[in-house]
Amino acid sequence: MSRLDDLWAEGWAPAWEGLFRADGRSRDADVAGPDLDGFQLGEEVDLEELMEEDPEALTSVSVFVEAVLPDGSGSLCGGGGSHGSEGLFARFDVDRKLVWLLHLGESNEFVRITVDWPVASFTNNLGNSITIDLTGPDHAVGR
Repeated sequence: MSRLDDLWAEGWAPAWEGLFRADGRSRDADVAGPDLDGFQLGEEVDLEELMEEDPEALTSVSVFVEAVLPDGSGSLCGGGGSHGSEGLFARFDVDRKLVWLLHLGESNEFVRITVDWPVASFTNNLGNSITIDLTGPDHAVGR
């Protein structure tokens, strides 16, 4: 199991803004607040290094919505962190193992998921959405 798997199993997620993959690949993420304007993934980051520098930079996980993927490759969930301003969403494989987790500190909580394979939209509690391609290199299963 990866560090990300261990954290998730204990109800925690990294508190940095980023896309964290269970296979160890991670990237910075950015969004311009709860309007979700300008969502983008940035440079690669090392979760192990971040955790070593600040092991207490964690947020609790609250899951508000789940969706099974129509292609049979797993499922998605959406929710929030320790603060109402935090949002997160994640993908699981068919065995319910975490594939990736995206955490955003200023997005607000994600409360709805819409899937039109291979695209998924995650909507926050203000009705704003982030749409991703689940077959792209950052969001595919490929563990």
